[in-house]
Amino acid sequence: MFEDSSRLMMEFDDEQLVGEVKEKVRRALWLGADEAVAGSESHQCKILSLSYAGAILNDAWRFADLGIPSGAHVRSF
Repeated sequence: MFEDSSRLMMEFDDEQLVGEVKEKVRRALWLGADEAVAGSESHQCKILSLSYAGAILNDAWRFADLGIPSGAHVRSF
């Protein structure tokens, strides 16, 4: 799920790292790299995060180690 509640169905190997899946999501949604936009009063940050059950997933974690069941919803924001 994305911040606007749209859904992107993806399959991935449970041995993949969270960071690898984030890159697949980034490419599928045509998102650029994580960046901080300096020089403006609001100083915007654009960072993609994946979360499951309220916890932000670390890029170095493997999905197999997280116990996330097949068909689960992982939220991106």
